[in-house]
Amino acid sequence: MTPIELSTRRRVTGLTSDEFARLFVTVEREVDGENAQWDADDVESWEIIGPPATADQHLRDALGAANEFVATLADQIYRAVMPVDEAIGITAYSDNLTFWAEHPGFGGMPYALWNFAALQAIEWIRKETGVICELETKQPLV
Repeated sequence: MTPIELSTRRRVTGLTSDEFARLFVTVEREVDGENAQWDADDVESWEIIGPPATADQHLRDALGAANEFVATLADQIYRAVMPVDEAIGITAYSDNLTFWAEHPGFGGMPYALWNFAALQAIEWIRKETGVICELETKQPLV
């Protein structure tokens, strides 16, 4: 994976370097039998010089898992609000603490993944029903 590809794919998910590093370590706790100890500085470095060969496939797997999770979550959001017959709102979040306070079962999952799933669900609803849903931003707790 090239540095630009990693940077672009991470940014498309909406994750910060720190959030991506935590997601990556969560998905792959061990690489080649050793504990993964990566952080935001490592991710930022990889976006300049490229990831180490031992991490390349694991990065692809982590990004794939994030995309699969977002698609599954979008489907759940979509099913929760269907059928719609008038404009409805789906909540988006501007920070992790507010998201986790409202959805404690998702503690540790970056709010950006929820927001992408919400946007996908809204698009599916628009295409299927013609109803335009609003994305309502939940104000931060602090």
